[in-house]
Amino acid sequence: MRAPSTDREIIVEAESGRVYVDRETGETLEVVGKLLPLAPSESKLPWAVEHLRFCNWCDQLAQRDLNDCPHCDRRMDPVA
Repeated sequence: MRAPSTDREIIVEAESGRVYVDRETGETLEVVGKLLPLAPSESKLPWAVEHLRFCNWCDQLAQRDLNDCPHCDRRMDPVA
């Protein structure tokens, strides 16, 4: 999560629907990233931003070296 005015970031296990506030500025924190659960995968690439792409069918993240989406099992478009 990030405080918009200071760009100070924290990592917290958040609950859905709860509002989180920066303890220094008192402003509402924005969600800027989510940790993905590690699922069984045929990919040899780690779950890192530089190795992920969005499935053109279900818009979920998948590793770049997979041909089929692990979420919807459809064939993804080629990597540009």
